[in-house]
Amino acid sequence: MSATLCQNLNKGDLIQLLDVAREAIRGHFADEIPQPPQLDLYGRKLLQPGACFVTLTVNGQLQGCLGTIAARSPLVMEVHNQARASAYQDRRFLPLTEEQLDDLQIEVSVLSSPETLDVSSEHELLNYLSQNKVGVILSDQHRQALFLPQVWEQIKKPADFLRQLKRKAGWNDVYWSPTMSVKTFTVSSIKGRYHFSGI
Repeated sequence: MSATLCQNLNKGDLIQLLDVAREAIRGHFADEIPQPPQLDLYGRKLLQPGACFVTLTVNGQLQGCLGTIAARSPLVMEVHNQARASAYQDRRFLPLTEEQLDDLQIEVSVLSSPETLDVSSEHELLNYLSQNKVGVILSDQHRQALFLPQVWEQIKKPADFLRQLKRKAGWNDVYWSPTMSVKTFTVSSIKGRYHFSGI
């Protein structure tokens, strides 16, 4: 998905994606076999390949967050798949239970295409992040870690942001490599409760 298309998603588009995520989770608890979205019900933008993350919180505590960086499937299908994965396949958490649904909040984030950031040192990266609160992907060798831009709401300082991102990848706090790849991205996002009580 191009950055332009990501930025062109309007509130109506995002509301539809939030509903898709809700239905993906609701289907797990229904008696019938869960059904994927009917693609003919959605407009052109939502049918283009898109990358997204779905973040679930219960009483403000993270319950699941999975997604994809590469745009391979129609966006509406990707949201459906990642909502189910975040609810039931995030290995960091026990699967979502029916008892948690009353306190469940869902956030859908549609990613722009990641762009390589040309930095030669951690100092340069920190300088950039002090002015740009974007999503970041760090990659080196066979390890990679991603933070959505929303992480800046919890981690305000660039040094702390980068330190936590390194830990997520399994590196120590001072790790840096000449082969480190840094990519940045933005998101269009929407957040709402699981139950239809307004968003």
